[in-house]
Amino acid sequence: MTERDLTTLLHDHVTHDEPPTPLPTRAIADGRRRIRRRRLGLAGGALAAIALAGAVVVPLRSGDEPRESVMDPASVDALAEYDALRMPELMDEHVRRVLERSVPDLGPSTFIARDDQWTPIPRRHWDKASRLSVSYGSREHEWEVSISHARGEAEGGAETYCASELAGGFALECTVERTDDGDVVIKQLQALTLHRTFGRLDPNMPWGVVRAERIASTRLDELWFERHVKVIKSATLLTYVEERVKVTDRDPEAAPFRTSYDDLVEIGTDPTMVMPRPPDENGCGWTWKMEVRCIRR
Repeated sequence: MTERDLTTLLHDHVTHDEPPTPLPTRAIADGRRRIRRRRLGLAGGALAAIALAGAVVVPLRSGDEPRESVMDPASVDALAEYDALRMPELMDEHVRRVLERSVPDLGPSTFIARDDQWTPIPRRHWDKASRLSVSYGSREHEWEVSISHARGEAEGGAETYCASELAGGFALECTVERTDDGDVVIKQLQALTLHRTFGRLDPNMPWGVVRAERIASTRLDELWFERHVKVIKSATLLTYVEERVKVTDRDPEAAPFRTSYDDLVEIGTDPTMVMPRPPDENGCGWTWKMEVRCIRR
């Protein structure tokens, strides 16, 4: 069992009345669909009303499910010219151009390529990556942009997803819209804290969601707020754009965000923010460490 599988089990244990039974492969795959933003939902507290404040879910037009064949022609052209070794420079150039409008002191970027199990991989394997990301800033105030292929994170109705996030207290706001190019855009506001497994911080999965009702009881020195934009571009291709800020006030309106949602969406819907699907043998994603078992999607 990988650490990601174990984290899913822990999340199920926290958010359900009864402890989970051992999960079969299909159940583990289903759990991975939500693991990125729900690694460890924190229960209890008394601010559930915050989850509904200002939250508006915009209905999508019919056919809101992304299809593999539907992609912006500019993205198709970008894929034809794709070179994994150029992605650190390309991503930084396109992201920086937008972020520096509001953050002229943005500073250098950090690029990481990861495999199907979120393990960082060396440069010679970047062409097999399942996720590419660039980040800026520090733990106190950070921006992160990623491109990934994950069918489980792209499937399902966006409205249903938002309703579930709000009802469970995992999001304080959640809105859905669709671009003229057919991208599905989900904008969320979340409360976060550093996530530790058995007392240790995992640098590859450092964040856990603070559910709305737990904000009041979370120590301020352990509380962050995040603006989170998820753009679904095809049946498997997504971009994530996030701004995280350390806060000194539990009111989300007081969070010192510097970048607008519009700018975050502009980055996420950039047609050049694409990558080809990674190698996929027998329905399983490629992993760098061969001892990590492959989980079918």
